[in-house]
Amino acid sequence: MDSVDSVPTLEKVSLWRATREIFRDSRSTWKNLLIECPSSWRTIRSGLSWCCLLLLVNGAFWLFGGLLFASLEGWHESRYKCGALRIRRHFIEELWEQSAILPEDEWRELARQRLIDFEDQLHEAFSAGLTSYTGKRTWGFWDAVAFSMTTVSTIGYGHIVPVTWLGRIITVCYSTFGIPLFLILLAESGLLLTRMLKLSWVYIVRFHATPSGKRICSSNLIKNFLKLMHNTFKKIFEQGKSKKFIGPLFETIEGFYDNTINSVNTTRTFCVDDQFDISAPVAICLLFLYLVWGSILFFLSEDWSPLEAFYFVYITLTTIGFGDYVPQHPLALLTCVVYIIFGLALTGLCLNTIQNELLRTSDNVRNKLCTILGLQLNSNEVVNLGCLRETALQAGTSSHPEENIPLQLDATDIDKKEQ
Repeated sequence: MDSVDSVPTLEKVSLWRATREIFRDSRSTWKNLLIECPSSWRTIRSGLSWCCLLLLVNGAFWLFGGLLFASLEGWHESRYKCGALRIRRHFIEELWEQSAILPEDEWRELARQRLIDFEDQLHEAFSAGLTSYTGKRTWGFWDAVAFSMTTVSTIGYGHIVPVTWLGRIITVCYSTFGIPLFLILLAESGLLLTRMLKLSWVYIVRFHATPSGKRICSSNLIKNFLKLMHNTFKKIFEQGKSKKFIGPLFETIEGFYDNTINSVNTTRTFCVDDQFDISAPVAICLLFLYLVWGSILFFLSEDWSPLEAFYFVYITLTTIGFGDYVPQHPLALLTCVVYIIFGLALTGLCLNTIQNELLRTSDNVRNKLCTILGLQLNSNEVVNLGCLRETALQAGTSSHPEENIPLQLDATDIDKKEQ
């Protein structure tokens, strides 16, 4: 009877009807999920409100830093840049005016002297930290805001840096208060993101049980794709394990793959909390999908190739921050600040999960090697720090080199010794 009843739910329907059923089942699944997990949804809404408040506080702090650095470093930049541009303009105008008056030798001497003055001005500006002499300002307001954000987030691209000593001192003070404030936002975002991911997984499992979810999962396209991916991975693992030197590596990776498939929880109890307790392969997949999403955003907004966009997003979210690729306009970076914040939180959680998995694997490998080679594992000893003098007396020496205290034997000890 069960098989007969399940046939109508998986019958072929038109595309329009299937789409309507998907939206209907999605909406009903979401409503039932809110009834099933009301506390988790309230916690997510509260966490979202708190993260928005922290984002506003951090944003106000970045705007304050933008005003501060734009006024300080911008004045320094304008001073030397205007001086260099003024000397270059006067240099050209004077040479043009004097070319019709002075003889050739005197004009050449004048041109040589003005050129030396212009080189001295450029050298002075370069020594002061100026790297561009175009009309575009390096320390505009939004440039300074982007500098403040990348500084407190420890990304630090390095494409613009303070060149005055006062600016450097203010950067140190600004970072001292800005970094802890940003870390609070990052920690709260990580907790919120973890709970949202777990609630999303419950939603996916519940939607899978609906007729629309069963129809999607039972389609030949999905089945063939999953079967092809599984067979491809297994073939790669089998070929890798047959190699002489890299065989154990592929065997370990295959173990990770099998554990990931076995750890997919769709029937047992599932706790929706803020503990990021997922397997390392799942964490890698989540991080990869998030990086691809960001790569698409910057590929569309910047004149970069897909590989360059992916490279920039990875360097940003891992806080490596080489600075070889930076958005042309700082607003492009500031508009993606929510993506960057959640990306930093997700990257930290995923890398921590991968680190714990590698530590467990390294501990197992170390134990096996120590057992094979007969080496001693780590052992603990308890030392009484207050009995140093008694230990020295039992050894026949004093705890102080200048003292020689002989051992005192009792009468019973002397009798035992004679016997």
